[in-house]
Amino acid sequence: MHLTFPKQLNHIRDNVLAQEASLREVASCYADAFAIGGVVHVYANGHSRMTVEEMVIRMGALSGFHPVLSGALATFTDVIGPDGLRMAQAVEKVEGLGAILLEEFEVGPGEPLVVISATGQTQAAVDIALAWNRRYPDNPLVAICSLEQASKAPPKHSSGKTLYHAVKEAKKGWLLDNGMPYGDLSVTYAGKLDTYPVCPLSSIGALTLVQSLNELTIQELDSRGVRHPVLRNMHLGQTKVNYDEWLLDQRRRYARTLTHPRPVAPRID
Repeated sequence: MHLTFPKQLNHIRDNVLAQEASLREVASCYADAFAIGGVVHVYANGHSRMTVEEMVIRMGALSGFHPVLSGALATFTDVIGPDGLRMAQAVEKVEGLGAILLEEFEVGPGEPLVVISATGQTQAAVDIALAWNRRYPDNPLVAICSLEQASKAPPKHSSGKTLYHAVKEAKKGWLLDNGMPYGDLSVTYAGKLDTYPVCPLSSIGALTLVQSLNELTIQELDSRGVRHPVLRNMHLGQTKVNYDEWLLDQRRRYARTLTHPRPVAPRID
């Protein structure tokens, strides 16, 4: 018996590097929004919420990522009970919630929505992407999901679409491939008692994509002469000055999502 999972990380690395051109385009889109005081709206449901947390609040985080996370859709950790896994998975199958979530904030010109889903099939993720395209057709849509599964697996949404189709239909759309294999599990161990598929790759792929976008976005902003707040390491000294600056910038940007001075008028069905 040998440890094999770390070798899968080579696949993630190569897959991300192969998407550098698309990553630079998305980073430029992020920079467009950040440079004028706007935000990048970020949605996920289920376990994909961890990717949103990677973007929104941690050391090295750029200010301006606006999380669109509903507890009912993004908190699966209770596992059992009235807020357990069965209930959470039932909620993410309810269509129409995407449009309701988009009613909760205002959108500025050029601000993108990033939709994160391991498979690209989950109804809730597809629902908000389709609602975004209808309401804000001139604003960019970015999907972070499995290209293989979103393009080949049967759709679950009643529209017959996955995130792959939603991005194709967007005026400005990008699908960033998290590199997961079909079904996500990357290692199969044939044991004495059973055969066990283990080791999902989707989260590692998604986290690698968002950190690559952070690197490219800050490069793009700096090349434009825009100094952008980045949260410093809290354990290296002089934290308070940077922390306050970073939080103040977040407050100002988040305030625009509640009452934007020049909101994009949504197209209502």
